[in-house]
Amino acid sequence: MIKLIFALSLSLQAQSGITVYAASAANAAALEPTVAKFRTDLGELNPNEARSFSAGRREINWDGVGGIQGNNNLPGDFFNSTSPRGLLMSTPGTRLKVSGDSSTDSFLMKDVTRDQWGLIEFGPFSGDKFFAPMGHPITDLEFRIPGTSQVACVAAFGAVFMDVDRGGQSYIEFGLSDGNVRRFNAPLTGARSKGLSFLGARFADLCILSVRIQAGDRPVDNPDIPVPFPDGVGLDDFIYAEPKLLSAAGVPY
Repeated sequence: MIKLIFALSLSLQAQSGITVYAASAANAAALEPTVAKFRTDLGELNPNEARSFSAGRREINWDGVGGIQGNNNLPGDFFNSTSPRGLLMSTPGTRLKVSGDSSTDSFLMKDVTRDQWGLIEFGPFSGDKFFAPMGHPITDLEFRIPGTSQVACVAAFGAVFMDVDRGGQSYIEFGLSDGNVRRFNAPLTGARSKGLSFLGARFADLCILSVRIQAGDRPVDNPDIPVPFPDGVGLDDFIYAEPKLLSAAGVPY
């Protein structure tokens, strides 16, 4: 079955057994219906505990990470060890960074964005904080049974993108249990600044082993401003199905 869920007019490719959720909006309230639909379809929010649940979803919204100052060097296993949610993160760049609260120098990534342009361009979906890889726009994700080293997979994954101004530069690649990779582009925000996009996919017959997120064509800490201007993109909420062991059939147990 082919299914697409749209909140605004956009064009995405769909393939059999995949439901794609995509929307863009000028603010969080306008984006919320699509995100809420994705959450509902994945099921109840599970607690951040080192155990496996039979169903439901996990979420990361960054606001509980590293106190008010955020985290300038977020450990890649933070969401599998310190706050167990079965997610490992890495980047080919220099580090993983979470911004700070509104009272800090790291608010809206102003401490790393040239001329503090983060203050102008970024508007988080939830709370004050959000995430971005430094030195490279790519973030790679793998899944584990929460709190363990057991390799896992998920049936669905989605993320909120911030300030997507240029088509084809921000996307999610899903590494699937059949050995293939599916890529979907994040929709343009359609707002001059502080716009938001959501992109997620749920797979009926396959399991997601890995996720690669490209957020813009330059990292947000890029010191140069080439022509045309770079599309530095932040990331807010990650939402994904409960990590499961992979069965011989290529779907979660």
